[in-house]
Amino acid sequence: QHYKSITFIEEMAEENESKDETSSEATKKAAAPASDKIAVVLRNVGNAPILQKQKYNVDKNKTVKWMSNWIKGKLKLKDDEQVILYIAQHFAPPLDQHVGNLFDCFGTNDKLVVQYATQPAWG
Repeated sequence: QHYKSITFIEEMAEENESKDETSSEATKKAAAPASDKIAVVLRNVGNAPILQKQKYNVDKNKTVKWMSNWIKGKLKLKDDEQVILYIAQHFAPPLDQHVGNLFDCFGTNDKLVVQYATQPAWG
């Protein structure tokens, strides 16, 4: 009978350890950094074709150049055609600017609205 109580105590200890591991895993997940992706809404300007899907989750570390090339691919444009991106319907951000920085400065309602054109739209 002494053996049974020791076994029972060991089983209870193991069960408590597994609960501790589970709760610490949950704590780690809760403390994990926010997503590295941001919501980007794409709006066509001028004669630029309209994308079927306009809202995408984009990695914060992607650059404006990457996004421009990515949209160009989505629109199936020729190599000699260009895509110009605008923020706040006013300015074209530098190609080396990170999307996350633009979101931090110009994002509203948890999304970044980016206008795209195939010809200069705003001076």
